[in-house]
Amino acid sequence: MVVKDAASYHRRMRFPFVPLGLMLTALTGAPGLALDDAPPPLAPSGTTPDAQVQAKLDLADRFVRRAELLRDSLVPPRWLREGDRLVFWSREGKDGGTWVLAHAKTGELKPLLSGEQLRQQLSTLLGKPITAPRFFDVALAPDERGIVFRLEGKTFGLGLSGGHVTLLSPEDRAALTLSPQHFLAPKGGALAVQRQGGFAVLNAEGATVVERTGEANLDWRIPERPWSPDGRFLVVWRDDLRAVHQVPVVDYSSALEKVTTVPYTKSGTPLPRAELHVVEVATGRVTRVPPVEGETYDWFAGWNPEGTEALCLHLSRDAKRLDLSVVEPASGQRRHVLREERPETFVTGLDFAVGGWAKQVTALPGGRGYLWMSERDGWRHVYAYDRSGKRVRQLTRGAFPVHEVVGVAPTGDALYVLASADSGAPYEHLFYRGSLKGGALKRLSSASGMHRITPSPSGQYYVDTWSSRTQPRLRELVSVEGGKRVRLTTSDASEFESLGDTRPEALLVKAADGVTPLHGVLYKPRDFDASKRYPVLASIYAGPFTTVVPWSFLGTSDSLTASGLAQLGFIVVLLDPRGGPGRSKSFQDANYGRVGQTEIPDYVAGLKQAASTRPWMDLERVGIHGGSWGGYFTLRGMLTAPDFFKAGYAGAPGALEEEAIINEPYLNLPSVNPQGYAAGDNLAIADRLRGHLKLMHGTSDVNATLSVTMRMADALIRAGKRFELLIMPGQPHSPRGAASRYYRDDVGLFFLRTLGGPR
Repeated sequence: MVVKDAASYHRRMRFPFVPLGLMLTALTGAPGLALDDAPPPLAPSGTTPDAQVQAKLDLADRFVRRAELLRDSLVPPRWLREGDRLVFWSREGKDGGTWVLAHAKTGELKPLLSGEQLRQQLSTLLGKPITAPRFFDVALAPDERGIVFRLEGKTFGLGLSGGHVTLLSPEDRAALTLSPQHFLAPKGGALAVQRQGGFAVLNAEGATVVERTGEANLDWRIPERPWSPDGRFLVVWRDDLRAVHQVPVVDYSSALEKVTTVPYTKSGTPLPRAELHVVEVATGRVTRVPPVEGETYDWFAGWNPEGTEALCLHLSRDAKRLDLSVVEPASGQRRHVLREERPETFVTGLDFAVGGWAKQVTALPGGRGYLWMSERDGWRHVYAYDRSGKRVRQLTRGAFPVHEVVGVAPTGDALYVLASADSGAPYEHLFYRGSLKGGALKRLSSASGMHRITPSPSGQYYVDTWSSRTQPRLRELVSVEGGKRVRLTTSDASEFESLGDTRPEALLVKAADGVTPLHGVLYKPRDFDASKRYPVLASIYAGPFTTVVPWSFLGTSDSLTASGLAQLGFIVVLLDPRGGPGRSKSFQDANYGRVGQTEIPDYVAGLKQAASTRPWMDLERVGIHGGSWGGYFTLRGMLTAPDFFKAGYAGAPGALEEEAIINEPYLNLPSVNPQGYAAGDNLAIADRLRGHLKLMHGTSDVNATLSVTMRMADALIRAGKRFELLIMPGQPHSPRGAASRYYRDDVGLFFLRTLGGPR
């Protein structure tokens, strides 16, 4: 029960992400509410909605998918290694757009060819008219004399000069750079290829230097950025999942069922084992690196700038210890550098596993040591360590978190970070300059919002990609010394905004402790009428490793879903309760060891405060919904606050005994904290259900397994509680294709039927 289609940790760890926090449809229906000023009575679950209801569902779907109406460059700019130049896709209007070369020093923007020329050449090569190309897969050519991109299933090359588009063979070295299965060395021309369960390394001439095949539950895996800077060495993992629990997945698509099993580490069961190996291209030698002791999660964190050390991170199973070790690639010898421990809580959690490890450590050039992220003073800050692992000094400090080190100046002592140092916007990511000597941060961001920084190889320039709740995404080219900001791309939001005012209303409420401020947003229907009273939906995720309240223009998948549901005639509220990341360590630790005990009280307290000044919020008709962790918390809401929540829709709910890395960092191991697991168990309190409840689960879900819903259904039946159930055959954690729309519609229909509309 995790996050938005996040990248998996190891081949077996598929982190769930239920983008649309909605859940689905029907078994033992409950009667609807009698409303004084409601729309015509809705048909029972299972029948076709009438035209009026269908029109609302269609509008809700348009709001959920309104990101498709935002015309924007979808390709991050690509910096060339030399010359402070970058290539980007500039999109102007419905049919315009072309590739542009930008010179950071001069601010010159030079199209590689006109938009019309590009479309003409693509139309000729594809044999059909191309009027408005949209690009997703783009890379620099290996020699950096051009770019490579994919369109309509074909791969093309375009030089930085000449304006000529060519169709590339799938086996062309340049074409291979677009595949996530291929890893081209930065120098020397060697190529690493990920194959089913194995890998191969080819030299510059295409000859196979090394090849390894996998075995059942014993596979080879190439990590991100696997090559040393000089292209001499490649790191690969060997993942041993032979002792890991196997989850059965049944294919019901024919009368002859097929059963496969998927490795899945449930809380308290054996973890996978990962061993690092180093491949030397020149000799073909594969060197095994001795693993660290104990049950750990292991990540390859990159190379130092000189390529003399491969950096590895090791998180203990209970997440109370994080180690940094470095490997000398020629010998495979491992050297332990530093350890951070947090006996009373966790050093880091699941957010680390789904990408945070890449931001944890930065190797300084010239063997000067490492920059290390830590919350040891109560906030996430940057610390300097020397090469031996001795702490030198704390570089940033204050009552705010630093999210990542963006870079350090090649000369001098400048340090660049993303942080939330504006007390009025504690979740916004702003860009700052600090110093390797410590001291105050200087803000570089020109405006509030969510900023993503892409520095140039020289460190003298950067691309600032940002948006806010009111400003669609912009990309700007900037010097670290300040001065003029060169606009690269601007989103066209005219069609987006034609749907009506979709901006959320900001909320600031107190948590159930009466002290801690919580941030949230509230969505209204576009035809909102303050003279009416609207049923309220709590849209919940509350996973302790992520936030869902939007601070950017498009927001989160949860906020897109919330804005869609609002169009059905609901007031929809999103909150980030205590326990989430992005704020102080004490804020995160509010639910440590007792997940499931603080989040619903925070939501109830927040909703009551919001409604106290908004008479159009009808707290006699409150529903709750969410998927994955949100499904778990939907059940918590219906079972621990049954007088407050009258209806709940839980999609693909998780449970505390599901995947280990999702639960154990926040609860400790089941053998150590059995009372915490018991207190957060939904099955044990199934008899408390009073309102209307529906559950949805896909039969091919390997994030939160189908057994969670089956066991919940069994507990409700044994308690004599009526509920509804939708089983979606063959669907994964987040329903796809037509099933996704079916799922969203069913959520809306359920709440229309059980809560009614505005009065």
